[in-house]
Amino acid sequence: MALTLFAAFAVIALRIFLFYAGYPPEGTDFMLVHFFALVTLIYFTGHRMLVKDPRTRFPDLMRNGFSNAAIYAVLMGIFLYVFYTYIDVEEFPRKMEERVASVVAAGKTEAEARASLSTMFSPFNYASITFFALLVVGAFNGLVIAATQHKLLRRYIR
Repeated sequence: MALTLFAAFAVIALRIFLFYAGYPPEGTDFMLVHFFALVTLIYFTGHRMLVKDPRTRFPDLMRNGFSNAAIYAVLMGIFLYVFYTYIDVEEFPRKMEERVASVVAAGKTEAEARASLSTMFSPFNYASITFFALLVVGAFNGLVIAATQHKLLRRYIR
């Protein structure tokens, strides 16, 4: 759990630093950082289990990876909602204006464009989509890393 909190707060600190440095990541550009954090987190928590008990079973490794990935996903979802609601309040209105302009140029009215896009571009939707994406990626990584640790890496841990 401590490693999960450390990874989450390191990613949060990086995101806030990039924002205040003037280089906010655009859209899904930051997902690579999340992917790296999840892989590292799942690997090292499983490794810690194997060091404590080399006979740790595959379901235990998998459950450990799933639970740590889920905690990370929840923390990131909460952070992203707070970040876009209170810190970067201009991101979604700017994206909305860009999309409305392109929809109006395609021939729809501005009212129709705003009505259809207002539900999509919100901090809650972005945080929810990111949460579920991190949950799925974390589950997949947990499964693959647990299988790798169980079948291959267990032999090299003393």
